[in-house]
Parts: sequence; C-alpha cells; structure tokens
Amino acid sequence: MKSPNSTQTYNSLSTAFFVVILFVIGTLLNIPFSRELKRLKIEAGNTSVKISNSIATEIIQTGVYGLIIGIIMVFVGLWLSKKAHLGAPVIESFFSKRKTIKLLNVFKELLYFMGLSVVLALVLLLIHKQIRDTFPATSLIERPSKLYYAIVSFSAGITEEIIFRLGLMSFIIALIQRFKKEVKPSTTVVWVGIIITAVFFGLMHLPLSKNFSNLTLVTVSSTMIGNLITGSFFGWVYWKRGLLIAIIVHIVWDLVFHVMGSPYL
Repeated sequence: MKSPNSTQTYNSLSTAFFVVILFVIGTLLNIPFSRELKRLKIEAGNTSVKISNSIATEIIQTGVYGLIIGIIMVFVGLWLSKKAHLGAPVIESFFSKRKTIKLLNVFKELLYFMGLSVVLALVLLLIHKQIRDTFPATSLIERPSKLYYAIVSFSAGITEEIIFRLGLMSFIIALIQRFKKEVKPSTTVVWVGIIITAVFFGLMHLPLSKNFSNLTLVTVSSTMIGNLITGSFFGWVYWKRGLLIAIIVHIVWDLVFHVMGSPYL
C-alpha cells in the first residue's frame, strides 16, 4: 500500500511530465508558422533570413529545445504555483485516485470561459478594425494564411500559458506573497501578478508585430493594450480554474481572433 506522501509525489510527477510533453508539442506546432514566416520574408526581399533545408533536423532541434525549456519552466512553475495557491488542478485530478474535481463541472466551467473568450475576441476585433481604418499601417510582408494561424493558435495557447501564467505569474505572486509574509495571496496580490505578467506578455508580442508593420505609436499602443487586456483575462482564468482551462481558453481566443475573424485579410 502506498503512503500518502508517495502517492502525492507520483501525482505531482505525473502532472509535471504531462505538462512537459504538452509544452514540447506546443513548440513543435510552431514550426509550420515559423517556416512560412521566414519564406514570406525571403519572398519580400529579406536576404538575411534562412530556412533550414532539413525539416527533420528542425523538428529534432525544436523538440530538444522545447524539452529543456519545458522541464525547467514546468517543474519550477508547478513548485511556485503550489506556494501561490495556483497550478494545474484539473490535470492533477486526472492522475489522482481521489476525484476531487467533477468532470461535468469542469466542462460547464470550460464552456462559460470559452464563451467569454469568444466575446472578448469579437470585441477586440471590432476595435482593431476601427484602429486600422483610422490609422492604416503599411504592411511590410504578406501574412501567413489562416491554416498557419490555426496551427500556431494551439502552439501559442500551450506554450504561452505555461511560460507566462504557470511560470512568470506564479513566480511574481509567490515572490510578493513571500515579501508580504502571506500564507495565501490576497486578491490584490494576485491581480498585481496578473497585470505585471500581462505587461510582459504584451512586450513579447512586439517583435512579432514588427514582422508585419513598422512599430509606430499606434501599432505599439494597440499591441500593448490589446495584449494587456487578453493577458489579464488569461491570467484571471488561470487564477480561477488553473492551467488547462487557461490553455484551452487561450487557443479559442486565438482561433476566433486570428482565424475565424482575422482582421488581416
């Protein structure tokens, strides 16, 4: 008979390995978009960009990179998230013999958060269209087709939530929590962590925006504000329902914004 400690260790390790595998899959799913973006840059006359001739080599290199980064981010992130009373409760319940979370309730909550994600994406699409019509920006290169955006939506949803919410947000909240000597982080502390993480989330998207248009005051502002809003929303979902729900909600948002209602056509 297993002791409670050994059972808890097994559940924690199983959760960690599952999330690491998820992260590796996420990094591999970014390859098609990355290669297509490079091809479009070369087509536009950028001679400094190179595409690997061997897809197999790129898959192996990306997979190894994803595995190394994933192990670091996931194990540290799960450790910190426990201290910050966050984490991946739904995934953990899959490996636990004691089913503390009912799947029916999870499904109902998922539908609710997915609905909010769709509404938010549609609202931001309308705002983005108004900004584009008022302040038209010159495109530097053609954008990848919707198929590539559909694939990269899964990549972004997985990797960005693990890096930013499980990793960075948990770290910030745990750090403030330790500084304030709180047993459980207050709502204020959690929201500070959510917003700070969302700012970094926005900064991370600036180089991607730079691929398609010059970074003007309008493009920088719209990128930062848009990602501050979405990053805060994803952070709130992560806080309330954990990593897996945040990943799915992020994927849904990307599919609606970048694929179904793409403002880039």
